Amino acid sequence: MTKNRLFTTVLFAILLAILPACGDDNDPATDNSPASDETATADDIVADEIADIDTAEPLPEYPQETPTSNQVDDIAANITFFDHENVEWTLGHFYKKKKLIWLIFSAYDCPYCNVEKSDLPELYKKEYIDGGLEIIFIENGLLSGPQPSKEPEKLNNMRNAMIDGYGDKAKFIYGYLKTDMQATMGKYIMAGYPTNALIDATSMKILNYFEGWDSSLSDNQEHAIQFWLDEL
Repeated sequence: MTKNRLFTTVLFAILLAILPACGDDNDPATDNSPASDETATADDIVADEIADIDTAEPLPEYPQETPTSNQVDDIAANITFFDHENVEWTLGHFYKKKKLIWLIFSAYDCPYCNVEKSDLPELYKKEYIDGGLEIIFIENGLLSGPQPSKEPEKLNNMRNAMIDGYGDKAKFIYGYLKTDMQATMGKYIMAGYPTNALIDATSMKILNYFEGWDSSLSDNQEHAIQFWLDEL
């Protein structure tokens, strides 16, 4: 490891230790009403920002998961989520189709989550996308009370507002969870939101994990993206 990379790694670790985060994984949902069954699957519809994934191909067998998904070298739990068009996706749809996945669990009412959301477009650069990066930004609407039936309209409105403000740089993946995915999400979250995991999409191993966000972390996260896209 070069001196510059060692310095970046140490600085990154220090910042992680002081990052602010919202809430915790035990916050109750106020409504567990089931969502509408009028959903599509990834085999039926391909959203525009993931059109390069051929869903006609059978998915490769997903690696055996570890008990947690919050430690380096854990295998990321194969969570199911629904996008802004109510299309059902799994993390497995990106396995061996991308190089690097930045998976984020967020909450609508978390101020640190909203700061991170506004910072993402500057990190979702074309050269990183072309190099194999995908950002999957999942809003856990159940955390603060909204019913699943209010999705995906709420998520779609948020996505449209982001694109209006930031253009194509905001066209990363937006998702939401249904009630039966809360337990799987719990494998990722230790204390609060936002929760961030960089995942090697060629093996689904966790490369980097942290909770909380501050804009000062953007440069270090970009260095991490650059490093892993070169390494994988």
